[in-house]
Amino acid sequence: MNAPARAEASQRRMAIAQGLTMAVIALAAFAAGVGLFVPSVYRETEWVVPQNRGQDLVTLLALLVLMPVLAAARRGSPRSTLVWLGLVGYLAYTYTGAAFAYGFNVLFPVYVALFALSGAVLIAALSGIDAHALLPAFDAGTPRRGVIVFLLVLAAVLTLLWASQIVPFYTRGQLPEMIVKAKTPTVFVYVLDLGVVVPLSLLAARWLAQGRAWGHVLAGFVLVKAATMGLALLAMTLFAWRAGLAVDLGLSAAWIALAAAGLAMSWWFFRHCRGLAAARG
Repeated sequence: MNAPARAEASQRRMAIAQGLTMAVIALAAFAAGVGLFVPSVYRETEWVVPQNRGQDLVTLLALLVLMPVLAAARRGSPRSTLVWLGLVGYLAYTYTGAAFAYGFNVLFPVYVALFALSGAVLIAALSGIDAHALLPAFDAGTPRRGVIVFLLVLAAVLTLLWASQIVPFYTRGQLPEMIVKAKTPTVFVYVLDLGVVVPLSLLAARWLAQGRAWGHVLAGFVLVKAATMGLALLAMTLFAWRAGLAVDLGLSAAWIALAAAGLAMSWWFFRHCRGLAAARG
């Protein structure tokens, strides 16, 4: 396939991804809205339901950001393209968990649709994006070292945090507290964080250190995911506290730190990602 044909195919895949994102926005707004305002839809324990609603609130806020970001991405903004991918990554993470781990409820078909559509958006977008064409949008002041450190710390913290809950099962036969309180057979967060977020963080750090174009794409993706994950965990904790449940002050402080650091690093990284015309000028 020659260069013009590759470019046309890439543009077609990006257009498909952006079109599917509109369906994701509509379905996620419906699911999160119902969950937040009609909490009886959830069939989990009293420890889980408030946290689900906290996540729904952050999802609705993320959608408010995603709509103008998607419009800017369609106009060719490199910064908005990367933020769009990160926000869709947050939705894919959220509704993969909902589809596989939430108690069966009337929103189950919506969860399945969101799981499939958000995954399709990421596949189409990541196969259509031209990472090398985006690289010149990052100026010389891009904080690559700072982002690398953040990504490595994120991977280490998630690994140590969840390992501290998993390892006691092998040493003392003690089930993780989240499984006991949620009354579920497993915890999907362990799977997605240790199996997806941690490896992606390490890969992004390595590629960014090597100066690869895809390192910048993946770093932006993980930074947005870290910021939204921190905000979601913080909202989940606040909703649990409002419901009269005991909250872990240490974990609450960790979620505040994660949200603040994720937002700060995202802002620092993306402020150095400009329009391609500005970069060339």
